[in-house]
Amino acid sequence: MEHTQKKERLYIVLAGFFVTNAILAEMVGGKIFTFSVFGLTTANLSVGVLVWPVVFVMTDLINEYYGMAGVRRLTLLTMVLISYVFVALYFMGMTRAASFSAISDDNFNTVFGTSQSIIIGSLIAFGIGQFLDFFIFHQLKMRTGGSHLWLRATGSTVISQLIDTFVVLYIAFVIPGKWSHAEFFKVATNNYLYKLVIAVAVTPVIYLVHVIIERYLKNEKPA
Repeated sequence: MEHTQKKERLYIVLAGFFVTNAILAEMVGGKIFTFSVFGLTTANLSVGVLVWPVVFVMTDLINEYYGMAGVRRLTLLTMVLISYVFVALYFMGMTRAASFSAISDDNFNTVFGTSQSIIIGSLIAFGIGQFLDFFIFHQLKMRTGGSHLWLRATGSTVISQLIDTFVVLYIAFVIPGKWSHAEFFKVATNNYLYKLVIAVAVTPVIYLVHVIIERYLKNEKPA
């Protein structure tokens, strides 16, 4: 009973970080910034990629301890919640700001209206990416006999994020005519390469959190 309660509490915590960062990434994804090192421009990235490392870590940990069913359930819930957020923002945008409002209608719609324009691409890409991620993670886990956590964590991200990154940006910016194909390939490639670097970089974090969880659960075996 104690182990069950601990796993339930752990799932809530991991799910909270997963959902929060996924929704945040979807809402701010329309902003593109230039990433520079030592004054040299290296890439144009969506600000959404800044919080995706948390989603990577949460996805792999939930998959490790709660299996495909745990990630699938959370992915579907997150898609519903993302849809709810965008619908709510749409109706909020239809209201008229008071003359003394600190945020004008134009400011509100410029920021959140951009998010609404990419909801279809975001949901499709998020769904495909997550389902690929937990499927590949699970397959690698079975084929390696549960060893080599780094392989399934990185391998699942490499493939799933390739689809996620290119699909969301194409639907969100190329189809509406906001970007040319050249701009799309440049930004999409930069975003994907960034995610690959992050996927490798967060591997030690996954191992560290894995050890902490093991101690918390008192060596209860993963699902």
